Amino acid sequence: MILHHPDPTSHPPAIAFENVSAGYGGEPVLRNVTFEVEDGGIVGILGPNGAGKTTMLRALAGLIRPMRGSIRLFARDTRKLSTPERAKLLGVVPQSLETPMTFSVSEIVMMGRTASLSRWRMPSVADRRVVERAMAFTDVVEIKNRPFSDLSGGEKQRVVIAMVLAQEPRIIVMDEPTSHLDINHRIEVMEIVRRLNRDHGTTIVVISHDLALTAEYCRTLILLDHGRIAAHGSPDSVITEENIRNVYRCEVSIQRNVSTGSLVVLPSLRPFRAETCGNGARIHVIAGGGCAADILRRLVLEGYTVTCGVLNEGDTDGEVAKALGLETVWEKPFSPIQHEAAAAAERLVAEADAVVICGVPFGTGNLPNLDIASKALRSGRKVLIMDGIGDRDYTPGRKAAAKASELMAAGAITWRSITDLFRLLPQPPS
Repeated sequence: MILHHPDPTSHPPAIAFENVSAGYGGEPVLRNVTFEVEDGGIVGILGPNGAGKTTMLRALAGLIRPMRGSIRLFARDTRKLSTPERAKLLGVVPQSLETPMTFSVSEIVMMGRTASLSRWRMPSVADRRVVERAMAFTDVVEIKNRPFSDLSGGEKQRVVIAMVLAQEPRIIVMDEPTSHLDINHRIEVMEIVRRLNRDHGTTIVVISHDLALTAEYCRTLILLDHGRIAAHGSPDSVITEENIRNVYRCEVSIQRNVSTGSLVVLPSLRPFRAETCGNGARIHVIAGGGCAADILRRLVLEGYTVTCGVLNEGDTDGEVAKALGLETVWEKPFSPIQHEAAAAAERLVAEADAVVICGVPFGTGNLPNLDIASKALRSGRKVLIMDGIGDRDYTPGRKAAAKASELMAAGAITWRSITDLFRLLPQPPS
């Protein structure tokens, strides 16, 4: 097994992203991302679903090409690397591995040598030695003859790590390596990660949803939000209550375990009340595109009477509204809001105590929803609008952002997290 002893003063960074934008079908998911990972570093990539973690992995692995910018591995542009060259530099541990045929553990691990073997060359004594070392390091020697498909989740993950380790890459990227494991196996896998980094100098990048566990094992963290880097630095500087509130749109309490000193991330949940739906204050929700499902559910659970619209038939938020039995104003699928639907929504708003504008993207078709909110504000209703509407404005001339500015100038209140929202809402009667 190759040992790498990093010397930051003389080695180029293992990974360098420079103004990288990447995505699918011409639409960027990552936007102007720049960062470096030092040779021998261990870095965690965090962020909610849709933040760009998987796109970053795919761009790094060469599965998609950057739209703009460059990605370098040890100062070599990834666009100029052949597949075998890339495999010697970078190995990827996927979330899961399924095999259509019955392979033994040792056969799976031997697959890691593929990049080192020519098409017709059989594995050599040296190849088999590398495989044996990889299996010993990940503690799968005793199960090497068992079918891979018969293993537990923790055993499978160790085997996959062994397979990538047999590849002898200088960088290992792990995609949610602990997502399907119990706490014991999570710690076991992360200890393997730490030993790889400490004993062999392997550069490690861990993509994860587990804030506390990643902070415990990674010296540097990168927090992604909507394809951009929201925070980058030590765990203490990245895992903060403010950063988590801004990126995950929820309230948490960050504490230190008094015995171990480890970061502990605890949700700060606002307790639900027991009022029934028909007895609370009335809230009209402007939603669309799946942005409001959790808000609609929480409003109902909190005892508010909730109405919704205007929504196009078939919209994801509309399906949630139907399931919750909410009175909703509909428009035809893929059609702009017409006068009749707008008038129906205005009648619901006239009975509401407040109007909530969620993180819905605005185009020309649903722009009248902001006019409905404007009329509500002029009639004395409280209007609460989710911050960042400029990032969701797809109208010509940025009309939605302009209307939102007018709303805020007239007294509408912005909110960023669901906790912010519930603090601002009228309270149901006790």
